[in-house]
Amino acid sequence: MGMVWMDNNDVNKQAGQSTVEYLLLFAVVATLAAFIFKSNAFDKIFGKNGQFANAYKNELEYTYRHGLYGRTPYTKPNYKSSKHDSYNGRFFGAADPYPAR
Repeated sequence: MGMVWMDNNDVNKQAGQSTVEYLLLFAVVATLAAFIFKSNAFDKIFGKNGQFANAYKNELEYTYRHGLYGRTPYTKPNYKSSKHDSYNGRFFGAADPYPAR
């Protein structure tokens, strides 16, 4: 019967160790994420006026304005010519062709 009896002291000494390890791992990951997200390099790319934000804004504005995909910054179109981007776009087009000049 001596083999059936187990000493639970070894189990109790390690109780909560995995919880502590996960908390330490979370603290390290959170610290690294804070350093990355607050860095100037991250802000230059993904910040309010970053490269990604400007490219995305230009594409949305162009698509909304012309009904076509593109990234050209806004310029006032010359509506006297049929060469502007909105003419015969995906959604917009003149009922009659522009007169020849």
